[in-house]
Amino acid sequence: MTVREFLVFRLAGPMAAFGKIAVGEQRDIWGEPSKSGVLGLVAGAMGLTRDAAAAHSALETGLGFAVRIDAHGHALRDYHTAQAPKSRKDRRWRTRRDELADRDDLNTVLSERLYRLEARATVALWRKAEPGPDLAALKGALERPNFIPYLGRKSCPLGEPPRPEVVAASTLMAAFDAYDAGCGPADAQVSSLVAPGRRPDPAAERPVWFEMAAGLTDEDAQTDLVRERRDAPRDRVARRFADRREGRLMWRRDLLQGIVA
Repeated sequence: MTVREFLVFRLAGPMAAFGKIAVGEQRDIWGEPSKSGVLGLVAGAMGLTRDAAAAHSALETGLGFAVRIDAHGHALRDYHTAQAPKSRKDRRWRTRRDELADRDDLNTVLSERLYRLEARATVALWRKAEPGPDLAALKGALERPNFIPYLGRKSCPLGEPPRPEVVAASTLMAAFDAYDAGCGPADAQVSSLVAPGRRPDPAAERPVWFEMAAGLTDEDAQTDLVRERRDAPRDRVARRFADRREGRLMWRRDLLQGIVA
């Protein structure tokens, strides 16, 4: 088997919201981190702004993406209203109350946004072909980010450092195992914010969703489920995305350790 390098890191926080396509008043979320969201986090750590189109494209086309779900967390529904009266160029208000007073054009918008609480995931990135993005440089950026990283929305900061590591492995599953061996299993480093009853079960199977046709030919052949996901970034400024195919594998530590042993 060919040995390749993987950049592996963890994403965990009290709240996360990797959104699906946002239309109208409903702002739904994925059950796991999206490629567009994770690459956006990495790009921010590198100091890239949204209009750095070539650099964003290089990350998207040059990197494969996989995510292992260590804790699904639980859903939170945020229902709220927003009011934005039509502005009057010749008026200035001292307070928000003054602006809203005696107005009949409040343009009230009702919206519903979903979040996931106490969710945890381990992410793996790899070069689809050589040369590609420098994984060591990406690791350094995640350790000392230029822009504050967040989990999908700015109101969702990380609850702990991502602990990025570059590991060499012949398979994706072996890369996760090597990372756990170096940084400790995900369930052994659960944040104190997670309630004991919701902490990951060390013996439980965990789904791994990985990008297909991204260089992992063995994994492509082993997947037990394939889906399409619209999270391949195409234009960060206009927020345009394209479909990509993901395959699923099931990870379990005792099985993998038995293979490694």
